[in-house]
Amino acid sequence: MNGLDGLLGELCVEHRAVEALLRQLDLVHARGEDAVADGQRLLTELSTLLDEHLTVEEQYFYPLVVHNVPAGAALADSAVHTHATVRRLLSRAMDEGLSAGDRSRCTGALLVLLRTHLRGEDEQLFPLVRAAVPAAELRRRGESLAASRPAATGAPVWGLPPGTGAVAAVRDRLTGHGGPGRQDSP
Repeated sequence: MNGLDGLLGELCVEHRAVEALLRQLDLVHARGEDAVADGQRLLTELSTLLDEHLTVEEQYFYPLVVHNVPAGAALADSAVHTHATVRRLLSRAMDEGLSAGDRSRCTGALLVLLRTHLRGEDEQLFPLVRAAVPAAELRRRGESLAASRPAATGAPVWGLPPGTGAVAAVRDRLTGHGGPGRQDSP
């Protein structure tokens, strides 16, 4: 988060971590019924990541959108509505009483919605905010976010080791490299 973008840099790292899990879910989703346990484990991990990420966007990022981007209130409202839909779909996909076919459809819809949302933020909303908000303010917001997170535990946020670049961290996560307990292959 000490990069030039501060808050936006942190959100991008989080987006890449979510995308890495989505790729794993794609593989499990393609295997069908024989991968139910793997799918549930990944959905639980995704839920944990998204709980924090969506809250961070709503508390730190969308206020910047509302106050600095033309039509920002409508854009932020739309994104918050998408977050609510993501939460509902994720909760439904995790329902153990769901039939395999319903779970598959629900998970598929969740994957499409999340990818569309992430791509929209990365390609449209982040550049608008980057152009409208001074870099110092983005850094300050990023520092505020970092201060609000429990860094004293030494536990990596987003499963990313401290000091690791986003690209290397995602690569390590996908390949299972990076130390004990980091084997994430489906």
